[in-house]
Amino acid sequence: MRYSKNFCVSVAILSIALFLTGCDQLKAFQEYFSKKSQSKQAVVEQPQAVPAVTQEIPLGPLPANVLARVGTWTMTMDDFKEKLNNLKQAMPDFDITTEENQKAVLDELVNQQILVVEAENKRLSYDKEVFKALEEFRRTILVQKMVSDMVENIKVTEAEAQALYNERKDFFVEPIELHVREIVMDSQAKAKEVLVDLLKGGDFAEAAKQYSKGKTAAQGGDLGFITQVSFPEMGNALMALDVGGVSNVFKGPDGFYIVKVEEKKGGAQVPFEKIKDEIIRNMTLSKQQQTVLDYIAQLRQKTKIDINQDLLKSLLQEKK
Repeated sequence: MRYSKNFCVSVAILSIALFLTGCDQLKAFQEYFSKKSQSKQAVVEQPQAVPAVTQEIPLGPLPANVLARVGTWTMTMDDFKEKLNNLKQAMPDFDITTEENQKAVLDELVNQQILVVEAENKRLSYDKEVFKALEEFRRTILVQKMVSDMVENIKVTEAEAQALYNERKDFFVEPIELHVREIVMDSQAKAKEVLVDLLKGGDFAEAAKQYSKGKTAAQGGDLGFITQVSFPEMGNALMALDVGGVSNVFKGPDGFYIVKVEEKKGGAQVPFEKIKDEIIRNMTLSKQQQTVLDYIAQLRQKTKIDINQDLLKSLLQEKK
């Protein structure tokens, strides 16, 4: 089935309606209400004389800066440009510069407002779950604003990043990769015999093909380049080896192992300039988080907080 271009544009607009309206918060609302969809609708008690919302209010011409009006609701040109920019961030491939797409976005926003008006007419704004969700939304926005204001001016300088880099140089190195071969055998005694042959100059790959029961036997025990080991004992054995070194026999999950390091790469110092921006980002985030935590700790000291430990204990018991 083929769809018209206008239909496809409408679908695209509908698909990012969450973003235009505040995607994270609205998504949370949808998830919240979906959980309540099976329960009976509850309505908050409100005075019954609340007038219905109407669009029949006589209004004058549109003000110069207003792009659209639905009843008494208005959207300025600046509001619309902001929503277009948000849309572009959400969908980089969506062209917000064409007249067709701009009209489609505007039409969708008008449709949303029409539904809002109708919801108000149906008194859905007094639904108990709506009140609870809006309260959660309000709390979230307040916390976000509070934290944003607290950390707005917290920065990390290049000098601070350089100091951390110099202090922890061993941390800023390339990952070490080892080219490893293995031999896996059922018998410890036989594994020790094979090890003696290897230490006398025997070919590790040929020994693996002949004696190993591991999955890599046919490839001469070749595990390729690895950055992680499958069990600790292998890691301990490899750490003690230089390139070309062969380990002693050690116990593993599939039997008795012998490993060899064929090659080694990585481990070089990463230049500061290469990771400077990443260090600054991580240090800034850490500094901001600590500032928030310290401030909360100060507030907790002067705030009366009561926790019903009996209820908490009963809840923990329910989880068991």
